[in-house]
Amino acid sequence: MHCEHFQSQHCRSCSQLDKTYNATLQHKQDVLTQLFPETRSLPFVPCSEVAGSRIRAKLAVTGTFDDLQIGFFDDQQTIVAVNDCPLHHALINEFTLRLPSLIRESRLMPYDMQTDRGELKFVVITCSPTHQQLIVQFVLRSREAVDRVRSLWRRVAGTEKQSIAVMSVNVQPVRSSTMTGTEEIPISEATNLPIRFGDTELLFGPQSFLQTNYEIAAALYATAGRILQDHAAQHVLDLYCGVGAFSMTACTHARSVTGIDISSNAIACAVAAVGRNRRHNAQFLCRSLDQFTAAELTSHNFDTIICNPPRRGLDTASVALIQTLNPRLLLYSSCNPVTLQRDIQLLASAYRLDYLQAFDMFPFTHHFEVLALLLRKE
Repeated sequence: MHCEHFQSQHCRSCSQLDKTYNATLQHKQDVLTQLFPETRSLPFVPCSEVAGSRIRAKLAVTGTFDDLQIGFFDDQQTIVAVNDCPLHHALINEFTLRLPSLIRESRLMPYDMQTDRGELKFVVITCSPTHQQLIVQFVLRSREAVDRVRSLWRRVAGTEKQSIAVMSVNVQPVRSSTMTGTEEIPISEATNLPIRFGDTELLFGPQSFLQTNYEIAAALYATAGRILQDHAAQHVLDLYCGVGAFSMTACTHARSVTGIDISSNAIACAVAAVGRNRRHNAQFLCRSLDQFTAAELTSHNFDTIICNPPRRGLDTASVALIQTLNPRLLLYSSCNPVTLQRDIQLLASAYRLDYLQAFDMFPFTHHFEVLALLLRKE
């Protein structure tokens, strides 16, 4: 993939763009082999079309109306201005090119972290490639500019509203590079956007977790579905379930699926997806794991647990719950093989790691997704 920003050394976010794509895959496979030298590893799942593969862009904003800086933070927390990243989906790049004029028209003063002045900190743009629509989330320092964002939504032409389905404001008042806060203010009438994986249509909102690479996410969920079917999973618990991608996949073959997540936005999307897909063998609960008693979940007789934690890996409550429920099958999806290795060691007294499969969710970077299959020791 050719990138002018990388060639000019302006942006180095894709740190492996100086290598061939096959060489980057081999490097990632070597990392996985070093961490798990005695574990069988299935062939790496590559991205067939890297350009345009990312469906979410998190753009920082600073500067002035006359000199807007829109792009990514580097290692020194300085914004590298990029408005046409070749990794981003075409709809995201089209909107990003128009973003400076929209910011000026709406008088959304860019934020300056040094002085803690200005309003607009970030713009997060997410694309549903199956529906060719966007979610646009403006991250503001306060509520001061919310009405101006509402006016922007009203000014958007009818044709543009067809491509921008959801608009919202997130209020992040803290003086830091933290992306978003807890307060989300809907601007558009719609609050979520559909995205299709196979015969399943999921919903996601501005605060929902969504895998960044649509092609690889589809391959990940399909692979998980085949594993669950091959091992005849019947009663499935999905930890860190998000909007229900793994849960909806499990519903196809399992008798019952329970998804748990602390995000009310994600759980609302997952509950709506149940009716949308007529998968009534699934239920979703918005609670943290330490709010459950062992008896509450033990009564479900879960034979399978799926977990897809953040980069920091499983928390203490998750490890304790897995050990208590002791299912025969554990399917672990991780974006950090280091914390995956740690967690597998924590579970090693009861589970053996059967095999791993890596997915190139983040092409031309050091990051990748790994699916691990663990079986209970008999």
